[in-house]
Amino acid sequence: MPPRPAFAGFWLRAIACSIDTILIGAVFILGASFFPSTFIKLLPPSPVSLTEMPQPAPLAIALLVALGCVYYTMFEASSWQATPGKRILRLYVTDMNGQRITFGRALIRSLARQISGIFFIGYLVAGFTEKKQALHDIIASCLVLRRP
Repeated sequence: MPPRPAFAGFWLRAIACSIDTILIGAVFILGASFFPSTFIKLLPPSPVSLTEMPQPAPLAIALLVALGCVYYTMFEASSWQATPGKRILRLYVTDMNGQRITFGRALIRSLARQISGIFFIGYLVAGFTEKKQALHDIIASCLVLRRP
């Protein structure tokens, strides 16, 4: 009988996600520093403008979402089978048979991650499923495993 795979639990995945978020944020901030007017919607002057914070431009939000999708899709479909955050923690993404996921499946998983992010409910599902699958893993038929 083959050994049971070591499924990655919620907290390991949360730490990996935090690392990836820092990396994506750094790239985003670097881009924003070169094109600030594209990323920040400047507010008109008003008497209370000193207390008002600049708002992100809608284009900036769309670019951030797209950057995240490209980041996760490219890394998880690569020979690494993991983003840098997952790789640091020795985690990797597979299909249900333990094989490397295709670009298409990685893209579906990345897009479904947007659904999981709504109130983080999709991520919390990983704490209650037998194979530690988050909602986006279930949608894309993927597993996140720990390397021995």
